Amino acid sequence: MAEKEYKEIDITSLDSELAAAKAVEDGRKDKFIKIATIVAIAMTIFHIYTGFFGLFDFVTQRGVHLSFALTLVLLTQPLYKHVFKDKFAGNKGFRIFCRVVDIALIALTWLAWWMAQDEVHHMTERLSQTTWMAVFAGAVLGLVVLECARRVLGYIMPVLALIFVAYALAGPHLPWAIAHRGYSLERICSFLATDLDGLFGTTMSVSATVIFMFVMFGAFLESSGCSDFINNIAISLTGKIKSGPALSAVVASGLMGSINGSAVANVVGTGTFTIPLMKSRGYKPAFAGGVEAVASTGGQILPPVMGSGAFLMAAFTENQYITICIAAVIPALLYYWGCGVAVVSQSELADIKLMDPKDVPKSRDVMKTGWIYLLIIAILLYCLLVAQYSPLYSALWATCAVPVIMLFDKKKRFTLKSILPAMAKSAFSSMSIVIGCACAGFVVGMVSLTGIGVIFGDMMIQAAHGLLFPSLLFTAITCVILGMGLPTTAAYVIAASILAPSLIKLGLPALTAHLFVFYFACLSAITPPVALAAYAGAGIAKTSPMTTAIEACKLGFAGFMVPFAFCYNEAMMMQGNVVDIISVAVSAIVGTAVISAAFQGWLLWKLNILERTAFIVGGLLMFIPGTVTDLIGLAIALLLILINMRKWKKIKQSV
Repeated sequence: MAEKEYKEIDITSLDSELAAAKAVEDGRKDKFIKIATIVAIAMTIFHIYTGFFGLFDFVTQRGVHLSFALTLVLLTQPLYKHVFKDKFAGNKGFRIFCRVVDIALIALTWLAWWMAQDEVHHMTERLSQTTWMAVFAGAVLGLVVLECARRVLGYIMPVLALIFVAYALAGPHLPWAIAHRGYSLERICSFLATDLDGLFGTTMSVSATVIFMFVMFGAFLESSGCSDFINNIAISLTGKIKSGPALSAVVASGLMGSINGSAVANVVGTGTFTIPLMKSRGYKPAFAGGVEAVASTGGQILPPVMGSGAFLMAAFTENQYITICIAAVIPALLYYWGCGVAVVSQSELADIKLMDPKDVPKSRDVMKTGWIYLLIIAILLYCLLVAQYSPLYSALWATCAVPVIMLFDKKKRFTLKSILPAMAKSAFSSMSIVIGCACAGFVVGMVSLTGIGVIFGDMMIQAAHGLLFPSLLFTAITCVILGMGLPTTAAYVIAASILAPSLIKLGLPALTAHLFVFYFACLSAITPPVALAAYAGAGIAKTSPMTTAIEACKLGFAGFMVPFAFCYNEAMMMQGNVVDIISVAVSAIVGTAVISAAFQGWLLWKLNILERTAFIVGGLLMFIPGTVTDLIGLAIALLLILINMRKWKKIKQSV
């Protein structure tokens, strides 16, 4: 019975991008899906045009971007599927009524956008005064955004947005600690439609420019067959060693996750190949699902792309994109290093079978057919790191390079028939991100309007008695809770608006505070009880979701430790002199390896409970800033290894 329950996990329900893709796939003959596909292609053309010829003013660029996304949601996620639990979806009259409502909402969306941009364009001559049109536009756009968020993201995000709106309305009637002057519903609506901190604020700005371009790049790259190349090259490099199947999953999922930006979608994309492969070699299903979940989640913190987080972080902190990538290098490598060591340790404990040499492709053969993908990635990196183009232009040029470079591959050449689906997929894949950013705009806007961010920050600092560690711990827990029900992007935006300012008040640099928040927003994907990436992995592995989530936390433990470490030592973010950076990196690498092996129970020999505890203590000491703690931690690890040299030699001789 239990096994049967595991098989019923609906993976597409865990991620809005997957749900949208399934809706489009299932409704290919539906005329509304066909219309949606045309709208999606038009949305992509709009972004390519503005990318090459210049962005429109803020309300036009962001408003058209948002209106396109809302239109796609209303066309692909019809109302009859999202009311009364789909009870009356089979009734033709009810379906027609719901479709009429959706079409009316689409018309109102574009009308409201036109009113909003007209208001903004005439605010100067009106001395910043708004009219009824701004109130109408804000009310309509706000309601449609909330409804679309309900359909795509579930109830948590819109309810959270409404709580912040209610807070803005009820200001004078609240306890003195959180009270404020209060704002009318008309003021809130006009603010949402016309203010730079409203629906068309920073989050929508990043979504309408950089994020969409990288989503488009990912869609074109996936359409070119790059995911198969990454899987093959990962297996060719690791397939001949005992831990090869699991290590190949770590490498492939990490690379694809960095471009994809969605942990759950990446688990499904690469996990359908890597998880069965790991199971067939002897890994336990929960461990196989956990490896894929951890590797896919880590893609969001892995430079140079980092999903969409780095772009939002650049906007919030006003740091250059390249600065954020450099700061994230060591933490990301430690995350994957810890996962890699855990995989090797588990391979020694489990009865793992080597892959059949016939199933391991030769690197040379893989490169013969896949070198063009490396050229595409090289163009992106050149634009970002060498030419130092903006992320928008870098992603745009890299996207345009895909069909051109694929001309060199006769089997995978892009034609109009393959370019148009890739363009449509770009827009469909961006839907959930756009809606999440728009809904987060409610929260950011109300925080800006009421000043609750400052109030909350002061309350948190007082509760922590001005101490950094309790504040970091509270922030981490809050980010994980937020991330349980929200996409990473939305969870980060909300936490960055409310929590990051208080950490900055305690003395952390803005980039450090925001990177800390972003890490834990991402890690919510593998943190029980609602670990969506782990649930997706469990669905493919056909095992217990909770067991998979626990395995994922053990594998990705470095992700929970490293953020605390770089808050106390800036060298871990590549800041400071070279000697300090190297010293911190080496100490953290050794500490991560020791702890990871202790969690799995093997380091050159099978560890007992006392040895595992001692290694964990030693590893933790190596993460605490200071030469003394590093030396003590290293001494503990070396002492245990020396004591057990005989055991190690016996194991080697028996092998």
